[in-house]
Amino acid sequence: MLTELTLKQLKTALEETQSLPYSLFAEASTPDNWKRVRENARYEEFWRDVEVQAERWLQSPPSSPLFSEFILFGETGDREIYQKKAGQLSSGLHLFSLLAMTDGGTKWNTGLGDAIWSICNEYTWVMPAHVGLYRNEYPNGIWDQPEPPRETVDLYAGGIAFALAEILHHHRERLHPWVVLRARQEIERRILKVYFDSPIPQNWELKTNNWPAVCASCIGAVAVYMVEDSEVLAGMLWRVIGVLRNYIAGFDEQGATPEGPGYGHYGFSYFVYFAELLKERTQGRISLLADKKVGRIALFPQTCLLSGGKVINFSDNSDQVNLNEGVMHRLRDYESSLRPLPDAYRAKPYLSWVDASRLLLWSSQCEPSGRHAEQAGVEEQIYYGNQWVISKVTRSDGRMFAFAAKGGHNEEPHNHNDLGHFILHADGVNVLADVGIGMYTRQYFQPEHRYQMINAGSHGHSVPIVDGYRQSFGKDYRTELLHASQTEDEVQFALDMTKAYSCPSLERLTRRFIWERRADEYPRLTITEQAVFNRTPVEFQEVFISSVEPREIRPGRVQLNSVTMIYDPEQWSYDVDPVEVDSYTKQGSLFYRLLLTHRNPAQELVVNIRFEIADRT
Repeated sequence: MLTELTLKQLKTALEETQSLPYSLFAEASTPDNWKRVRENARYEEFWRDVEVQAERWLQSPPSSPLFSEFILFGETGDREIYQKKAGQLSSGLHLFSLLAMTDGGTKWNTGLGDAIWSICNEYTWVMPAHVGLYRNEYPNGIWDQPEPPRETVDLYAGGIAFALAEILHHHRERLHPWVVLRARQEIERRILKVYFDSPIPQNWELKTNNWPAVCASCIGAVAVYMVEDSEVLAGMLWRVIGVLRNYIAGFDEQGATPEGPGYGHYGFSYFVYFAELLKERTQGRISLLADKKVGRIALFPQTCLLSGGKVINFSDNSDQVNLNEGVMHRLRDYESSLRPLPDAYRAKPYLSWVDASRLLLWSSQCEPSGRHAEQAGVEEQIYYGNQWVISKVTRSDGRMFAFAAKGGHNEEPHNHNDLGHFILHADGVNVLADVGIGMYTRQYFQPEHRYQMINAGSHGHSVPIVDGYRQSFGKDYRTELLHASQTEDEVQFALDMTKAYSCPSLERLTRRFIWERRADEYPRLTITEQAVFNRTPVEFQEVFISSVEPREIRPGRVQLNSVTMIYDPEQWSYDVDPVEVDSYTKQGSLFYRLLLTHRNPAQELVVNIRFEIADRT
């Protein structure tokens, strides 16, 4: 319905249902629902932690971040110090709103009012890392100016406004009327006026990543809650829906996003939140989720799940991603082939009113917690638009083996220079791995620094270094999908990687993956490359990223747990470069760069490397 919806249909639906009784986020209005989730043993630890933190907040309310902490991002690139303090300040909003729904204690209502008042006192709801994001020269030319840039809406500001508007709706009777009035005024000033009073596009309106999904959906949700005039609301939501159409267009026709399962699920969840509110507001007449492509998008995170809590984590993703069970359960109303989430992939409730309330209330009717074993067989998908392939083989004994590879271009959302990169998964481990997300600083999002870091640079991915050249950043650096096919016994996936490099001597470079997965054998992966140069290259080096410490059995054979890398030792010299990697989610992870350097590089090279899987070692 998203693509076919017209402004006339939207306006008519809003006007014709304006006088009818409707309930927004109806599940949150039912005390029995909250009683059920409060008494659910699955969430006992969560509620206990919420009470402890709420008591601590009441006894020692967090202070506002300092100005010196606000400008730290501009001075050093650090964003964590300010964001941590801002998160502590806003935590009361989420703590007290959740507790007030399940416990009639006056102190929670008092705490909620204080938390809302504190948030309204803040200079801005926009994070320092996003100040001036609309400027073409960002992050330069901002922090050294005599005046700050104009106010915008970012992920955090949108999320705060969404939470406030929804909390006011459900907690109005518990709050002092001055608090309600103040909060509404601040939402109006910081969000609705900023977005709707100016035709200047927000930076994220030009994108197709998680940003337009989160920001536009939050603004749309705020409008649904706060704007009663249906004609005005129609105009507001029409701009929001235009942004969301563009966002959905960023997924390929098979439902994949180059952002991967983590950011993909984050953005899509907020699209779901807004879509369900709009459906309730229009008495079911407008259902943005009733769309075939939306159904395919809903399936994408499921396809990325492996075993042992691991996922396909191309781009800025951790190798462990937890999904909001409430969102996934709600999406099963629209896409019946979605399966219950295995325990290892279920996100625990966390301190966000918007996310936690839906996780708790939408999943309260889910299957009880337990192990959901994958059925034996093959599950795979070729995502032609984004040039991804994912193939998962689950044996009758429960062991899973999986292969994934990607092409695309090197200016994707949360981009890594990783064209031709792959993941090989066995027994709960991404053996041939993606290093994943880096440390979020100002420098990490500046290309001149970002691609020198192992997380995002091609030297930290399983792709060749060609005559001394790594892959380059930019949309012009891309792959061409030459071939993709599936048979009963194998998957083939071939890429032309020539344009991924700015190497002047390179004339052609292709990489072909053959993933053999016969029913009666262990899978194996063969990588074949053909490289052609206009002169003899000085060096040609293959790089493979392993999360497992390698053990050289003999020249030409390297053991990586149950995976063996096989190569011709007469053609290649072998070396190992251990690297310690820090990320946004974890520090000190050890990876191993397996380096195969060609002994006699020539103008024409043919490369054959094989990875065989066997019994556990």
